[in-house]
Amino acid sequence: MTRSPRRPRLPRTAWLVLLAALAGVALAQRVDAPLPDFALRDQHGVLVRSDDLRGQPLILNVWASWCPPCRAELPLLARAAADLEDDGVVLLLLNAGESATTAGDFLVAEGLALRTLVDPDLREPGLEATQDVLRRFRAGGLPTTFFVDASGVLRGMFVGELDASALSTMLARALDVDWAP
Repeated sequence: MTRSPRRPRLPRTAWLVLLAALAGVALAQRVDAPLPDFALRDQHGVLVRSDDLRGQPLILNVWASWCPPCRAELPLLARAAADLEDDGVVLLLLNAGESATTAGDFLVAEGLALRTLVDPDLREPGLEATQDVLRRFRAGGLPTTFFVDASGVLRGMFVGELDASALSTMLARALDVDWAP
């Protein structure tokens, strides 16, 4: 009896990495699906609801002050937001679990006039925490940037630090907006 040659097998760790990657793709927010609803306060205490943002294209960036790639891309996002303001594109940051004071003080210290959604300094009945919103958004890590069209539908998502080229490409592809740094 002849034996067939043995096929090489993937090591167990390779299978685990593959399964984790597939799970991450399966759990990621679906492009072409509506962005989940939310109601959070910004660093100044103003209530922001997802419905308030409909009617204009939105760049929603998930960040934290302790995240080096997040901090690195914020000046680029600020420049893009200023350039795209006349086109009606809105940039909104979504802080990943820091208080209004922590997030707001960081932005001020860095000279960034950006609006960020935060956890209020004092818990407020009826408002959810940013971490609850992020679970529904299925953010893939920090930073994550969502590109949402004027009707509230997610048209693109980028996980990791954006550079000018990636941001320009995502804006063109997801929102049909031309931007060059």
